[in-house]
Amino acid sequence: MWWELDKRVWERATRLIVEHETYAKSVHDENSRRRRRSTRTPETLPIRRPQTWDLDPGFNPYIVRSRHQRIAHAITERLRDRDYAPRPPAGFSVPKPSGDKRIVSTFQIADEVISNRLLRSLTRKNLPRMSARAYAYRPDLGPHDAISYISTEFAREHRLFVAEYDFSKFFDTVSHDYLLETLGKMRIAMIPLERYLVERFLESPEPYLSHEKQHINRPKRERGIPQGTSVSLFLANVAASELDRGMERLGVGFVRYADDTLIWSTDYSRIVEATSILHEASSHIGSPINSAKSPGIRLLTKNETVHVEMPSTKHIDYLGHRLGMREVRMKDTSVERIKRRIGELIFTNLLLEPLNKTQEPGRLGSFDKDYATLIWQLRRYLYGPLTERDIRRFHNGAIPPMSFEGVMSFFPLISDEGSLRELDEWIATRIWLALRKRTNLLRAAELTPPPPHMLQKAQLVNFTSRSARTGDLVDLRMPSVRRIARVIRLAVSTHGLDIVARRTPLYAYADG
Repeated sequence: MWWELDKRVWERATRLIVEHETYAKSVHDENSRRRRRSTRTPETLPIRRPQTWDLDPGFNPYIVRSRHQRIAHAITERLRDRDYAPRPPAGFSVPKPSGDKRIVSTFQIADEVISNRLLRSLTRKNLPRMSARAYAYRPDLGPHDAISYISTEFAREHRLFVAEYDFSKFFDTVSHDYLLETLGKMRIAMIPLERYLVERFLESPEPYLSHEKQHINRPKRERGIPQGTSVSLFLANVAASELDRGMERLGVGFVRYADDTLIWSTDYSRIVEATSILHEASSHIGSPINSAKSPGIRLLTKNETVHVEMPSTKHIDYLGHRLGMREVRMKDTSVERIKRRIGELIFTNLLLEPLNKTQEPGRLGSFDKDYATLIWQLRRYLYGPLTERDIRRFHNGAIPPMSFEGVMSFFPLISDEGSLRELDEWIATRIWLALRKRTNLLRAAELTPPPPHMLQKAQLVNFTSRSARTGDLVDLRMPSVRRIARVIRLAVSTHGLDIVARRTPLYAYADG
C-alpha cells in the first residue's frame, strides 16, 4: 500500500490546487464581467478558501505538496509498524432538500490517498463478487447505466408492480459487526494490511466542525461508515450486498444506487416477498427504512391507463430522472434547478445594471454585448465547450468519439421530446421578456437599445450579428436543450455511455 506514496500525495495535492485555482479564475472572470457591465464599482464575489484549510495543515494542498516526501515517509513507517490510523476527520454540512443538513467527513489529503488506494485495490479484486445491479461507486458502471437498464426493462411491459424504498441515514447507522461479518461471508479478497486499514477507517471518530472542537478527545466510531472518504464507497456496497443477493435469488427486477433501491415485477406476490427481504436486510444492516421517502408498493402503468385496482403511478423518480413505461425525462426538481440557474444568468446579464441605473453605455454597440455574454454563458452551461455550430453539425452528421460536458451531459438518456420542448420554450420566453424589460429600462435612462432589442421571440431564437470591429459573424442563436439532448442521444447510440463521464454529481439532481 505504500509504494510511490510520495508521488500519489503530490498528485492529489496538485489536483486540489488546480480545482481551487480553476474556481478562483471563474470568480475573477465573473467579477470582470460585472465591472464591464456597470458604471459604478459593483459588488464582487469573494474567493472563498475551504474552511478545512485553516483547521489543520494536512488539509491545505499547498502545504501538503511542499511537504509530500516527509508526509509519505512518515505514513510508510507507520504502515509497516501497523501503527497507522487516519487523523480525525473534519466535517462540513451539506443542505438537504428536506431542510435538514447532512454532515460529511473530509479526511486529510494523505489519509485520503491511502483510502483511495484501498478502494481501488479492493474493488479491482472483488468486483465479480458484487451484484451487477449495484450501480454506485464502481469503475465499470454508473448512474446512467442504472437509468438505461430500468428504461429498457420498463419498455418490455404494459404495467409493473414497483416498490421504492430508501434507507434512513444509511452511512451513519451501518452495524460494524454486520459489515465485518459480511466481508467474511462474501470472502472478500484482502491482505492483512487492507483488513487493518478498513478497521482503522471504520473507527475514525465523528468529524469536528470548528477549531474549538478540533482537540476534543472523541471516542472511536462504533457504528456507521464515515461519509466523504473513498473506501467507504466500497464498504457501503458490501453492507448492502446480501440485499442484492436476496433480490437476485427471488428473480425480481431491481437496481440499487448506494442506499436507494428500486424493485419491480409483474408478479405481485414476488414484489411483496421482495419488500420482506428488504426490511429483513434493513434490520441486519442496522439502518431503518426511511418511511417518509419510501412510497412502497405501487402499480406502474402507461399514461393512457385510466382504471386501476390499487395505488398507482404513471412514473417513478430515480437518480434525478422521471421514468415512465415508455419515456425518460428529467425529474421536476432537476428541471427547477436548471431553470433557477438560467434565471440567475438572465437577471445578472440583462436586468441587474439597468435596474440599478448603472448600465455601462459602451456595452450597447452594433449589438448588445451583455446579451451576447448571456448567450455564451447559457451555451457553456448547457453545451459545455461546444458551439452552436458544433451542435448543429453533429445533429446532421457523424459525431466523433468525445466527452460531453455541460448540465445536459447528466441526462444522456432523455427521450421525452415534449418536456424538452417545454423547457426550450420557457428559456426563450424568459429571455424575450427580460429583453423587453431591459429595452424599457435603457430607454428610461436615455440609452438607445441596439439589436437584438425589438425582435419578436421567433426572430430572437435565430439572431446573429456582425462584429463592428472585424466584420466577423457573431453567432447569437439561442441554445436549445432539445438540440443538445438529441446530439447526446445520437452519441450514446454511436459510442455508448462512455461519452459522458461516470461521475456522481448527477446524484445532486436527485432528492438525496
